[in-house]
Amino acid sequence: MCSGPAETGKTVASILKLHAICEAVPGSQMVMARKTFSSLVGSCVMTYKRVVQPEMRGIVAYGGEKPERFIYRNGSQIWLAGLDNPGRVLSSERDGIYVNQAEELVIDDWETLLTRVTGRGAVVANPQLWGDCNPGGSMHWIRKRQSLRMIVTTHHDNPSLYTESGELTPQGVKSMAALDALTGVRRLRLKDGIWATAEGAVYDMFNPQIHVVERGEREMKRWFLAMDIGYDNPAVILLIGEDGDGRHHCFKEFYQRGVLPTDLITKAEEWFSEYHCEFAAVDEAAAGMIADMRTRGINAHGAKGGVLFGIGQVQDRLKTMGDGRPRYTVNPSCLNHINEFESYVWKPEKDMPVKKNDHSMDAYRYLLDYLHENGEAGPITALYDSRRSQIISGRFDRTCAG
Repeated sequence: MCSGPAETGKTVASILKLHAICEAVPGSQMVMARKTFSSLVGSCVMTYKRVVQPEMRGIVAYGGEKPERFIYRNGSQIWLAGLDNPGRVLSSERDGIYVNQAEELVIDDWETLLTRVTGRGAVVANPQLWGDCNPGGSMHWIRKRQSLRMIVTTHHDNPSLYTESGELTPQGVKSMAALDALTGVRRLRLKDGIWATAEGAVYDMFNPQIHVVERGEREMKRWFLAMDIGYDNPAVILLIGEDGDGRHHCFKEFYQRGVLPTDLITKAEEWFSEYHCEFAAVDEAAAGMIADMRTRGINAHGAKGGVLFGIGQVQDRLKTMGDGRPRYTVNPSCLNHINEFESYVWKPEKDMPVKKNDHSMDAYRYLLDYLHENGEAGPITALYDSRRSQIISGRFDRTCAG
């Protein structure tokens, strides 16, 4: 496993390895994989085309804009696979499998891939499963797997960022400035290369291996918007679907600073109309915004619940049920929402969270508050005293407010 922060050259190195094997060993059958096929096409395949330039080498992309495989003149092939729908790509033995962004996989995914590189019928000398990853949570399975060789990369390994003498290139200045601007757990992981979960996280039960998944729109029976107003702070819109079992899934996020209220309403109106949403939940303090949204045909409502009460409801939804599934999941594309789940922390020795990394957290809390007001969210198990912002039955339990 090639592990390191963003832009250390991990993906390029793995792609060049795939390409080199295909050219050197005629008839080799390789696989380029990622957790979902759509994310593979939108990232790794584009990098392959840029680095290898297949059309210049007589390599045929079979399948058009979203190819199924790349076919070499000597009979070698690179098959493309998403673990969400592996199909025949991973139904038989392969000579080698490369997994991009392997931190997105669960251990079962990785071990299933291992069964496809046993060497049976291989044309290469050493069939292999390898991957690259950005650091994830401190308890991620990749860190615990003793049989997995870890190769740690740094930004100095990327010749497009640093010269051989250790000086930043023009591209390096831009890239490192962008990484320096990151905050919280994303900075620790993507800039510093540290496997970390924010200390004192409010939602310490949030686990990307469980809560970050892709779901189909057709599974949903109802749609909502969850919003947080901001200008200097990010303005947020979350598109939330609810399935027949009452489980919620966040499909899309709008997360941007410096957005005028009219522009935010326009984006909300677009999603509200496209998905036939029932309502948009907003902080009740934004009365003017709510009125403006209603004039544009958006059924907007203010939420009244307290912070701790809302946190309890979110924690309740993050718990896994009897079937091992939680009641709230997030699409992998909602990076800011995921980041806030892992960066939203408690004030030291106090039963209130730090007012930071909470914009999408507040948005989803408003949705649950409004549903609860209308008798739809289901009770949380703790009693809540809004006057004192404490749990009546005792000290607020940070480990499980629900």
